[in-house]
Amino acid sequence: MSKNTKSGLLDIDLEDASGKVQQFIRKYVVELKKDGALVGLSGGIDSCIVLKLCSDALGKDNVLAVILPERDSDNTNMRDAVRFAKELGIKYIYKKITPVLWMMGVYNLYPPSFLFRRSTVEKFVKKERNKISGILKKDAYLATLEGGSNKQLCKGEAFYRVKHRLRSAILFYYSELNNLLYVGTSNKSEWMTGYFVKYGDNIADIMPVISFYKTQIFNLARYLNLPSYVIEKSPSPDLIPGIIDEDMLGVSYEKLDLILFGIENNYSLDKIMSISNAEEADESRVKEIVEKSEYLRKWPIALQ
Repeated sequence: MSKNTKSGLLDIDLEDASGKVQQFIRKYVVELKKDGALVGLSGGIDSCIVLKLCSDALGKDNVLAVILPERDSDNTNMRDAVRFAKELGIKYIYKKITPVLWMMGVYNLYPPSFLFRRSTVEKFVKKERNKISGILKKDAYLATLEGGSNKQLCKGEAFYRVKHRLRSAILFYYSELNNLLYVGTSNKSEWMTGYFVKYGDNIADIMPVISFYKTQIFNLARYLNLPSYVIEKSPSPDLIPGIIDEDMLGVSYEKLDLILFGIENNYSLDKIMSISNAEEADESRVKEIVEKSEYLRKWPIALQ
């Protein structure tokens, strides 16, 4: 899959962008009187690029990576996370959160993945997803944004969302214990589509790359010479085997980002379709996702 857009609309000055992010990180380390930065490292491109930028901004000795695998984590991602931290020369904590999730009863919701090949578990997950879509007569991702009382849907949401929220609590714990700035890794494509867990991976002390679309993240990663084992893997939240970003979102990041750009800039449907080379159904789907995920981008609803 190409991570470059042909239109040039999303092209940015990569040197300038890198410099501004590093300056942003340094600014808040100083303003909040921290001794450095902490990044939750998953082995994916977003966390790796944030770790690299923190290292460049503050020096490797002032950055801590925290890797928090659990039962359903892809071992390849965990190995990549450790490998990348070592290559940067950054200290890291590797702590399995499986026991806590077991104690909470989370793993009782689905069959134990370690008893089966990962490919078998992935097929099971896709089958369950399609079953839910069939019952609800709507796409599974849109169904999670809309909510509802379907037991299978509720079970799936509880199963994967608690993992991010537990990780977030642990990351704040280590950041406060060591007086470090907790640096989040959300990007603009995730933020606009609600492709995150509220009060999970969408919270941190700062979010230095949240103004960059995913395709821009890939270009920035190449500029910073991130290794191919980070750049070339398919983006995934790595919460449930078989869940891939573009599969859930229903459109490639190349098209998604240009559709989002068009929506942000109030382009007409025809212009969005022209710049993104997307179908009308793609534009309609992305627009519906943006609208239905709006509540996720807000703090708790308060009585006025």
